[in-house]
Amino acid sequence: MTTRNPSLIILIAMAVIAVLGFFGYAYYDSTLALIMLFTGVILGGSIFIFKKEINLWVNQRSSKSLSEKEQQYLKDHFRLWEYIPPTQRPLFFKKVFLFILDKEIISQDPSQKVYHPAVLLCGAYAAFFEMRKRESRVPFSRIPVYVFYGHPFPSPQFPKDLHISEYFEEDGALLFSVPHMIKGNEDPTRFFNILLYESGRVALNGYFDSVDFPSLEKLCHFGGFTISKMEEYLGLKREHIQVKALALSQFFVDQKRFKATFPGLGPLFEEEFLKFGQS
Repeated sequence: MTTRNPSLIILIAMAVIAVLGFFGYAYYDSTLALIMLFTGVILGGSIFIFKKEINLWVNQRSSKSLSEKEQQYLKDHFRLWEYIPPTQRPLFFKKVFLFILDKEIISQDPSQKVYHPAVLLCGAYAAFFEMRKRESRVPFSRIPVYVFYGHPFPSPQFPKDLHISEYFEEDGALLFSVPHMIKGNEDPTRFFNILLYESGRVALNGYFDSVDFPSLEKLCHFGGFTISKMEEYLGLKREHIQVKALALSQFFVDQKRFKATFPGLGPLFEEEFLKFGQS
């Protein structure tokens, strides 16, 4: 849509200039027409190459944001919505909007369109974890690619394991089984919220490295499941389950009980991720 793609309008204008220049030069041998032709082609080509950067630059500085329908979906379905202060919600929506413009979303099933609610949720978690950054900027800028599957999948990092989510740090990619993503977000008390977990891995990168975290066994026990059940559900062995991100996931499922069970860790998460408007 042109409202989110201003480069398309400029590109069409350059194409019109080039076409007018072509016919003007062909029929009238006009120097001005020749200049119009080359200007339209060169600028049009440059705009095509840098269209993503142009769209982001324009939209960052405009008042455009998510549509009312998209905003309502997140109000109804984003599990961390209640933690965003009303005064910060326009910034939150703007960050999700820029996320959608910036990320390359890949569906591994060519016959299936990308499920837009899943894109909105990915953007919502990314935006939430960067709400302390008050600027209207793309969240998770070091993660340019999201890959969606309709089922558990193998990957170059884990070629022998059918798993449901993955953070491939080397390529800056997050991979998800969308059905597992959606049900984990909708009912995190019954199904593990893989989108919160993987987004937490990105957000926690470089944070709390000196903190003594609970063991994987203790965190699984807190969540009401065993390590073997966790391995079975994720499709990955325990050495590939990150304790930091698991702890953050459990924190958001039941904050009161988490802070009572892990009194040294709960306040750290609260200070880092729930104190908006500070940097």
